[in-house]
Amino acid sequence: MIDNAVAIYCFLDDYLKAINHQEDKQRMMNDAEIMTTALLAALYFGGNHERALCFARAHVFSRVLKKSRFSRRVHTIEKFMHSIFLSVGETLKEFNTTMEYVMDSFPVSVCHNIRIFNNRILPRDEQYRGKCVSKSQYFYGFRVQVIATLDGIPVEFAIVPGSWHDSKGMHALTMNLPAGSRNISDSAYTDYAVEDLMKECENIWHDSERKSNSKRTEPAYRRYYKSRIRKLIESTFAQITAMIPRKIHATTIKGFLLKLKFFIWSFTFKKLCFQ
Repeated sequence: MIDNAVAIYCFLDDYLKAINHQEDKQRMMNDAEIMTTALLAALYFGGNHERALCFARAHVFSRVLKKSRFSRRVHTIEKFMHSIFLSVGETLKEFNTTMEYVMDSFPVSVCHNIRIFNNRILPRDEQYRGKCVSKSQYFYGFRVQVIATLDGIPVEFAIVPGSWHDSKGMHALTMNLPAGSRNISDSAYTDYAVEDLMKECENIWHDSERKSNSKRTEPAYRRYYKSRIRKLIESTFAQITAMIPRKIHATTIKGFLLKLKFFIWSFTFKKLCFQ
């Protein structure tokens, strides 16, 4: 764990230096240390910042902030973490020789349906009530749209309200894929207009699984291939959700979403650096 923490810190510190990031030298913890500690919290401590700070104080950094000050600093470095994730994603796209990607979504509940009236994070709004078809149950929270490589590394993601259908949620993604790419998804993402537009304008093949009554049929070997490929993203989602605790401790929507993003960012670092 200590070696992983050092590797993460060195990468983040080098990145911030490369973009000429300036900050006050009198700070007790610089931004690279803040990001490293937040990623460690998501990787090993279920998003618990206090436990991550205790570990960092004992094994990694000589000085750490108190929990309240650390939480405020974490909110200020969100844009840097997002830019790093985008940079890593663009690099992965350049080195992805297969030119194939997988797109799908997974739900993240804020609370059980029976506790909707007691939750203090989300307002009582039907846009957050969604249904997880694979589990045949409803949830109250968000849906995370993800595009990943065949190695299971996310290159793009977007967080949308839980009620959004996948055909609507995919529009929150930039889908900035290289020309000639193939984006495989399930039948919920079927949209012929989007499929034709992406093929004509971006030369990107939006290849969703076909329903039995689809107007655009395909041979059996393609259906079999896509069903096998889609199991890769399901395995990725299982690994990400295994990192997320049953209850994400947060007091605001922004804090909840930020912790959720750190789980995805930390999973990306884990896949890239430690495996």
